[in-house]
Amino acid sequence: MGEQLLTTYSFFAALTENSTDIYTAVYIPICKRALSLYAKQKTIGSDLDICNIISSEYGINVPLLIIRKLIKSVVNDLSRRDKSKFDFQIIENGNNFSFSFKSFSFSAIEDSYDAEKRKSNALQQAFEIFAKDQGEDPNNIPTFSDFINKNKNKISSFLSGRVSDVVDCSEVSFMPHVRFLQYIEQNNDNLYKATKQIFIGSVIASYLESDFDLDAKLERGTSYYLDTQIVLELLDLQRAEDAAPTKELIKLILETGGNIRLMDITLDEIKTNIENAIRNYDRNHPTTTINEACVRLGKNKTWLIALNGKLENILQADYKINIDKIPESNIEQYSNTEDVEQLKEIRYRKHSAIHDVVAYLYVREKRKHDSNKRLLQKASYWFITANRKLCDFNITKKVNGNTGEIIMPDELTSLLFLQNPKKLSGKVSSIGLNELIAQTLSEEYPSRDLINEFDSAVSSLETVSTDDYKILLSSISQESTVKIHKLIYSAISEPEKFKKDIHAIIENERNNKIKVNNLHKEEIHRNKELQETNNSLSKQLSSISKQIAEIQEDQRLEKLRQKEKEKINRRWMWMCISIIVALGAVVILQSFPDITNCLQRGIKCIGGLGGFWGFCNLGLNLWSKFKSH
Repeated sequence: MGEQLLTTYSFFAALTENSTDIYTAVYIPICKRALSLYAKQKTIGSDLDICNIISSEYGINVPLLIIRKLIKSVVNDLSRRDKSKFDFQIIENGNNFSFSFKSFSFSAIEDSYDAEKRKSNALQQAFEIFAKDQGEDPNNIPTFSDFINKNKNKISSFLSGRVSDVVDCSEVSFMPHVRFLQYIEQNNDNLYKATKQIFIGSVIASYLESDFDLDAKLERGTSYYLDTQIVLELLDLQRAEDAAPTKELIKLILETGGNIRLMDITLDEIKTNIENAIRNYDRNHPTTTINEACVRLGKNKTWLIALNGKLENILQADYKINIDKIPESNIEQYSNTEDVEQLKEIRYRKHSAIHDVVAYLYVREKRKHDSNKRLLQKASYWFITANRKLCDFNITKKVNGNTGEIIMPDELTSLLFLQNPKKLSGKVSSIGLNELIAQTLSEEYPSRDLINEFDSAVSSLETVSTDDYKILLSSISQESTVKIHKLIYSAISEPEKFKKDIHAIIENERNNKIKVNNLHKEEIHRNKELQETNNSLSKQLSSISKQIAEIQEDQRLEKLRQKEKEKINRRWMWMCISIIVALGAVVILQSFPDITNCLQRGIKCIGGLGGFWGFCNLGLNLWSKFKSH
């Protein structure tokens, strides 16, 4: 299933490589191929039959309404000759949809499918080799398609207007996938290009699965308000991996005609976070994510104080961000809504709930004059956040089926891709993969700020001794972000359960320390073996990369052969036309002698005026033109 999905995504991207019309370039051909596969077994079927074929062949679930639309498009796309040949009929009776044909065949894209299958299989093989050399068992970790699917499923949910239905992966790690991506980006261009193509294909698959309206065009001039964390990432004051995708996304927004904005309440929240980092600044033992970023950048406390003092000017001058002041009356009105109270119930830091609700309600107010409030493409304002739980909460608060006001970076990237798929595929895939890396690191490794939040929750427990407290913090720093969030939430909703969970973690950590001491010597020996086997990794990946390069070269040569074939066909066509014209001229001249006499007199006249050679040159030029075709 994993390799099948990688093939599907790579295939989708290959089909749209030279086109901006995803529906015509991708949707219709894959439906034709599904119908052709079905025709090998039966000549009568339903929309559900084709839905099942697409599911089994491509590994994706397409809504029945889209299947029906595609089948109709296939019929409309047939030539008169093919309509007569296949006798393709569609029967609609209420909710029932069926079709019949004498026969149906479509093989124009089979070579492309086979080529992409070889490339995706090579990529999966390379990942498994890399994982083994990293000491991982490929059978015990998620497949590479699982990694790509994390993003695809999130985008599908967003485009469908649903709360994210991504499976909880807190018990598994995607760090081998992150390390593999980082490795091939630096060391193997062919494998990285293949991965970028697969990523674009996964975005296209999310459009298809979510029944997203590709005909509606994105509005230019859309305004995007940035949340606190997005701005801190832009300033490179969060994790190192967060800065690049955020900066690239801001560039993409500007290139596609968007405006970057910031609410004054968000600016105040950013300054509060920086001031907190200044108060608790520790160069040797950073206590906040901002503090940690300063140490990484080689910046001191004085630099951070100066940055905070001129922050507004930096954002306006260096990043072209417009700052909007929200009227006090609006803030007061939004602060007293039920949304604020409900968001506080699931937040440990309750004061942040007011900012977030005010932000999305302000965006809702700004959208009141939008022509179509239910289409994502027609939204004139958005609030960009990296907070998944806030995004999901906002979806549950949608009004009258209108589009939610909050969007995440990866979702916005997939939306902007539709501005020009052919032109933007390279940028979107780079941003998307970097964002996927950043999100995975964020999910797997808790930030300093999250540890501080957990620390606040634990410090209220009287049953935890000083020694246990140290053991607990040592243990929790190794847990995933998702698991820590769950613990913090239980501290709010189920205090007694929180106490039991904390003591269970402490006891488990004590037992683990005993096991670690026993396994230490074995680990040293294992590391030596890994170091030896790691030397062969580059050679094996290089061999696979060569396979992909050969496939790409075969595709290039096939295109050249096709062009040469078309050129020869054009020559033969012109030669046949010339012969027909010549024969026609001979027949006419033989049948009408008077015309022959007139031509003879004309030629004598041209020759007498010195134009005969010019006439010959004209003939030679025409012949050269014919040969060029």
